Amino acid sequence: MNRAQDRSTADGYCIQVLIINGEVQNQLSLKSYYIENIGKGGFRFVSDVKFELEDRVQVLLRFPDGHSQEVLGRICYSDNLDSEQTAFGFSVMDGFYSLRSSAG
Repeated sequence: MNRAQDRSTADGYCIQVLIINGEVQNQLSLKSYYIENIGKGGFRFVSDVKFELEDRVQVLLRFPDGHSQEVLGRICYSDNLDSEQTAFGFSVMDGFYSLRSSAG
């Protein structure tokens, strides 16, 4: 499988973190984190908050067209970008979403 064909750039996509490992995140839910790329099985986002591998995270995924959907997933990898920013891989566990074209 060629992952490049299954992923798209994520202009306009963002998430808000709602729950981490069963704990409601009142402060984090007020901030948006932008998604770098997205596919059917998950996405990569950049954060100044540190997550642990295998953390279970419920997010509100916001689409460029204004649509939003809650999605449950796990943190599957991390990539330190600098001293403050880390890119995380989010693997969807529940809450299948469909990528939508903003032109459609």
